[in-house]
Amino acid sequence: MLSVKNYISHFENIWNESPVDFPAFEKTYSSNEQKIREQHFSDFQQKINGLKSKRKVEELRRSDPSQTFFPVFKSFLQTVFDFDQEHLEIILSDKFKNVSRDFFYKAREFGPELSPENIYQGMRNVWIMNGIQLMMDIPVDITPSVFGYSMIYPYSDNLLDDPNISAEEKQYFSVRFNRRLHGEVVLAQSFTELQLFKLVEMFEKQFPRTEFPKVFESLYAIQQGQTNSLQLNGTTEISDNEIQKICFEKGGASVLADGYLVAGRLTENEERALFGYGVYLQLLDDIQDVKEDAEAQTRTIFSRRNDYDLDKFVNKTIHFGRKALDEMYCFKGSQIETFIKLMNRSIETMIIESVGMNEQHYSAEFLAKLEKQSPLRFDFVRKKRSQSTSSRFSFFKKYFEQNVPGRAVQF
Repeated sequence: MLSVKNYISHFENIWNESPVDFPAFEKTYSSNEQKIREQHFSDFQQKINGLKSKRKVEELRRSDPSQTFFPVFKSFLQTVFDFDQEHLEIILSDKFKNVSRDFFYKAREFGPELSPENIYQGMRNVWIMNGIQLMMDIPVDITPSVFGYSMIYPYSDNLLDDPNISAEEKQYFSVRFNRRLHGEVVLAQSFTELQLFKLVEMFEKQFPRTEFPKVFESLYAIQQGQTNSLQLNGTTEISDNEIQKICFEKGGASVLADGYLVAGRLTENEERALFGYGVYLQLLDDIQDVKEDAEAQTRTIFSRRNDYDLDKFVNKTIHFGRKALDEMYCFKGSQIETFIKLMNRSIETMIIESVGMNEQHYSAEFLAKLEKQSPLRFDFVRKKRSQSTSSRFSFFKKYFEQNVPGRAVQF
């Protein structure tokens, strides 16, 4: 059996030992440097907005290929966010671009009713699984299990997060889905369940239950984590320590399942490392959603804190994440060091941006200090985000609207 309780305890110890003082960063930005990067950001948006049609893209490909999406996007990542060349070689490699394209079209075929936002939600998990493939020197590809597990998120998460569905219905769904994950024949009670059960079949075909029992134990673990997380939305009183355990379990089990559905088998060190990576990503999600969680009275480590505590908890998260990602060096992929640095850089950038987007929850002193670690001023970040729900989602749409030849994409 998977040692989920031991992994929770292990990372709780790291969390408890993580300091709350302001962490050191490699790069600090002056106001003038931020203004230069903001101009590069605006220039990028202008160029992207100029790519209004397939015809325009094809003309640029012939006349000036340096002005099409990926060369421009590469320049954006360099001049705005200071990504190193070795990081860009991973982010913009053909293998990562190809799997993103393949997942998109497979998702549209499997679930034509899904919105682009739903597909983007699933694609974020594809990228995590592709990263695990890279760390293990496994070909970066959309396997049946990579596709199936990533598609579970748009279906199950949306159902569990739907305020129009009662807690009793969600609990009943969790019971039925748990039975199906255990190999039982279960009659679907809705279209969503029917789709989810089809996705489970993809796992079973790639990883037969008798040969790969831990693949399915990892799925039981994430299902248990999802079920336990329903307590975060309930009215029953729950301690801060129990909230922490539930958040750690949900995040850790999710990425542990990613690993098993990539590789089929993992060592104990690999299990623990992936669990910690998942905890870190869950903490990132909770920082990003602190405003929404507080308004919805969803209890997380962050939504229950006052502003002064949140300052310290963000610091603590960054220290924790660096320690957790150090455990990823148990993987022996040829690009492991570069990839771990890329992951940490990307997550810390998102944490800093999230703090800037939710200024009302943090002290003025903390905001001023953290803003110096951001390539963009927080006012600029808020302004750009107010113009678009998500800049990352906008880039996702632009890629599939204009850079996949031979197919029409309707959003």
